[in-house]
Amino acid sequence: MLSKDCEKLQKIIEYKFNNLEVLKTALTHKSYAAAFGGKKSYNERMEFLGDGILSAVIAEALYLRYPGESEGKLSQLKAQIVSASNLSVWAKEINLGDYIFFGKSEDAFEARNRESLLCDVFEAVVGAIYLDGSFDNAKKFILKFLDVQKEIIITDYKSRLQEASQSVYKELPEYKIIKEFGPDHNKKFEAAVYVKSRLFGKGAGNSKKEAQQSAAEQAMKNIKESIDVSNFRR
Repeated sequence: MLSKDCEKLQKIIEYKFNNLEVLKTALTHKSYAAAFGGKKSYNERMEFLGDGILSAVIAEALYLRYPGESEGKLSQLKAQIVSASNLSVWAKEINLGDYIFFGKSEDAFEARNRESLLCDVFEAVVGAIYLDGSFDNAKKFILKFLDVQKEIIITDYKSRLQEASQSVYKELPEYKIIKEFGPDHNKKFEAAVYVKSRLFGKGAGNSKKEAQQSAAEQAMKNIKESIDVSNFRR
């Protein structure tokens, strides 16, 4: 990444890195690392870290924003906010896809707009800000997006299926990744969801989370065919 690109991105995210290598790692896809011998650091570990920080910050923010809501509803709201669909929107707001390092094998245009990848890089940037600065710096970055998102519309099918499954069958759904296919730089996943060992739905996606969401959506449709679950909608 050129120095001018680093400066531009730091101005957009309103955080100046003490160590630019931390930011570069957060923006490095594993296809880029593989293209340079596989020794270069890439962002998957930072993504893991950022995911945990996001979860904690969002949980606290929702707890304070909705003092009268139940634990179940707060869980649904959090799941919606940290979903790939929502985090990819936040990533697009700062044009994050323009700054990602890809290897030559990656379809850069398609990848820079891929929901699951934008979500991953956004989480990695959160992790990078935490490592370079502090938890408070990462929290400030996250809340900049959350504070302007006044209305949270729940489209998270996993949360809706969980509520329906607990109420109707008294058991939580179980997800399994049943298939992985495609090259490493464009991996696809197929997931299945079971309730009481019964298959309720299957779905595919560019990430395990996306595939599980797709499976949960199909499961909700299958449940509707046998029972009215309108009371479980939010």
